Formats: sequence, C-alpha cells, structure tokens
Amino acid sequence: MNTRKLGAFGLSMGLLACGSANDSEATDGAESTEGSAGTDGVGGTEGSEGPDGPTSTAGSAGSGDSDGPEPLPPDDCQGEGVDNSTPFSDTYRVIHLADTTFEGKPYPIVTAMPWTYTLSAVQCGKDFPVEETETHYIVDSDFEVPYLKGVTDEVAWMPGAKNKGWAIGENDDPAEKIAENGGMRPFVYHVNAGYEYGYSTYNQDPLPNDPINFTGFRPTWVVHPEGDAYKMFFLIPEAPDSQGFEWPRHGQGWELNFGLYVDPEGRVYVPKPEQATVANHDDGWDDYHACVTINLASAPVPTTRTQFPGNESYYPSETFLPGYASAGAPGHKYWGHKGRPMEEVAIWEDDGAPGLNSPGNFHKPYSGGCDRAGYNFAHAEGFTWPELRAARTEMGDIPTREQLYKITLYRYLGQEDKTELLGTLSYEQQANQEWIPTGEGPEVHSLNDKNGRFIVNGPVFQDRGDHVFAIIEDI
Repeated sequence: MNTRKLGAFGLSMGLLACGSANDSEATDGAESTEGSAGTDGVGGTEGSEGPDGPTSTAGSAGSGDSDGPEPLPPDDCQGEGVDNSTPFSDTYRVIHLADTTFEGKPYPIVTAMPWTYTLSAVQCGKDFPVEETETHYIVDSDFEVPYLKGVTDEVAWMPGAKNKGWAIGENDDPAEKIAENGGMRPFVYHVNAGYEYGYSTYNQDPLPNDPINFTGFRPTWVVHPEGDAYKMFFLIPEAPDSQGFEWPRHGQGWELNFGLYVDPEGRVYVPKPEQATVANHDDGWDDYHACVTINLASAPVPTTRTQFPGNESYYPSETFLPGYASAGAPGHKYWGHKGRPMEEVAIWEDDGAPGLNSPGNFHKPYSGGCDRAGYNFAHAEGFTWPELRAARTEMGDIPTREQLYKITLYRYLGQEDKTELLGTLSYEQQANQEWIPTGEGPEVHSLNDKNGRFIVNGPVFQDRGDHVFAIIEDI
C-alpha cells in the first residue's frame, strides 16, 4: 500500500483525479486489466508552505459567500491534481486515481466533490490574518472555516445560512454559540470526498471495558485554559496519557472535543501539519481497488455519510459520475436520488412526515458501499420504512423512475479469470405508487423481513486476485 500524508490533517487517502470517460487510454495512472488497477496516477502533492508559512488566500477573485463560488473557480483556487477536461468539471472537483476495466471496457477511477463544498474554492480570494505559534496557526477568519494553503486543503465547506462552513446545523451561528458558552469552543468540520474525517488518534492499549483499541476521529490535541490564555497540547500516539490524562476522558480544568477551536473573537486554532499527522488508516488508500462502483446510469448519483462523532447528520461523500468508476472508501454511506444535487441530499434537518422523525432518510434509497475489507450494499432503512413510505406517498412525495436506479454486483475471480454475478438490488413501483425494494441473485439475502430490505455483502480476497464491481444502472 502507498501511504501518503497530505496537509495538516494527516489524511493518508491518496488524492484522486480524472480523465475523460470516453478515453480508452490511461491518463496519469497505469493502465490496468480486469481485476487490476494502476497505482501511479495519484494526483496532488503534500501541503506546501511559503517562506513565511502557509498562505491564507486561496487565489484570485471568487465570491467566498456561504452559498459557495460560481462553478469552476479560478485555477489558483482548485488545488492540485484537478482535471477540468471532464464533462462534469464545471460542477465538481474531479480528480483521477487510476483506471480499471470491466467487461473489456476501461473506466477512469475518480473522486468528485461539488465545488460548492470545496473550501479552497469557497474561500477563493480571501486573505485572513494569521498568527503563527510553535504548534499551530491562529487564523482571524471571523468565525469561518479558514483556508490555509498546504494545511486545510482537504477540509470541506458546508453550505448553510449561518454555520460559516462548519459541520453544524446550517442555522447555527458559531459566534452566537460561543457567546452562549462564554469562552472558546470547538466546532466540527468535514472533509472532501475520498478522505477520512481528518485528525485522528490511536490508543495502543484497550480502554476499560472496551476489547478493541480505540481510534478517535478528528482531535489530536487538547486546549487547556491557563489563566486568561489557552495552551494547545498534542496527544502522542505512543503515549496518549503523556499529558496526565487518557483521551477521550475529560478531567478538571481542561476540555477535549471534536473539531477546530474558535475563540470569542472569531479566531480559529489550526494545528500545524507536523503536529497532526496521525492517519486514521495505517495503510492509506486502497491502491489495489478491491471494489469499485461504476455508474452506467443517465445522471450522477450523490452519496453521503453520517458525521460521527458529531451530530450524525448527513454530509457529502462521493458523487458517482456517469461513465466513471469510483474507488471504495470507508464510512457509513447513504445514497441519494439519481440526478439530485448534493445540497438536496446532504441535508441536516428533518424531512420526515408528521410524527415520523426521519432526518434526511426518506430520500436515500441505498446504504453501504465498499472498501479494502469488502463490500456491503443494501436498501436503506429510512427509504424502506413502511410507515414513513406510506406517509410520504400520501403526501405526494413520490420519487420518479428517473430518480431511482438499480445496483448489480459482480465478482471477478482472479485465479479462474472469470466474472460471476453476485446479485441485484432494485425497486418496483406498486399500484399505489409506493416503491418496494427487490433483490435477486445468488448472494442476495434478506436484511429485514418486515420492510423487505435486501443486502449483498462479503469479503474481497486480494491474495487471489479477486475484485468486485458495483454497477449502477437506470431502472
């Protein structure tokens, strides 16, 4: 595996980039055969610093408003490895990782993030005052998620009315929250598609009553009040209790929580790259591409993942672009309707029916996905919830056939050089207009008999040369 530490957030999730869906030749990555993929096409570079430390301006003109930039921001605001030759580049930051082949046809493996969620694009043209300390930067961004070139490159911007880019409620104002709290406090951020949550720490010893070693997402530091000031400590992976306490416990006079700290004046405390390079996944991105998703449908399919730790609402993940493959990535994924923009899928507020609380669930027909460990595709519980489905149908909220799609999984057996069908997950519309989940195939089994959910899951044996392909198609 090729582990790459990128920027301050120690994200060992190699950048992805993209070539044209119609290209039959590999662009930057090695050309692959069925059941294999190139690993040399990793775009992007390590976060770089200028002579006086990282710059806080993203580039030339841009709106920088909470609603996000105009499509396709200036070159200086796009980051490394972006390919703008694709049909989707005006809307998405598309980056190519490698190539794969399915049934004799090559597909670029890419990641796609809407520009409206890309921090460097949203903050394009803004230049925040930065104070540098030995361990971190203090950015006077007026409570906004700041863009520091080479430091927060893979942090995402969350559009919203008042949240200023933070992964909190879109109507939550960080300045108001701090005023209520009476002091500095952390706010959770999100990251670009293809990356794990951000900072993380790993406890080598099992916690009491916890049989596994604990991996904590986002924080690798604590902020300890000392008089009127705050001192930032960094946890050491080999000795997480080196500061006199063991994360994630709370002790008297200090606080450890998730996110970046913001003080009452709106300054954001951002750890330096060398102080926060603990990657969540020891081996980095899955260069083997054990499982990929290929979109053969007529429109993009946005996917989300739950924010945990955090408020467990839905935030952007991969967008599956027509004609392209997407690499497997960790995280609890929920898939949106085909052709809907991410802003309508990665929602925070409740979209259920009266008396049926369902924050964002009903508009997500599938859940799961795949990564290096294997594949796990299923009908989503919210979309198939019988009472909610009936209530939404009665309200007239009925997905169209164009918005839904089916997923068919195939497994390529390397030792036998053949491809076998695993199964298909789909939906059928009934006479009363409700969409009922269906599943068929040798590896499909019932996940919940009450609402008819089905699942296809299992491991991928890389030592045998096996690969799994999840094919999205129109119904």
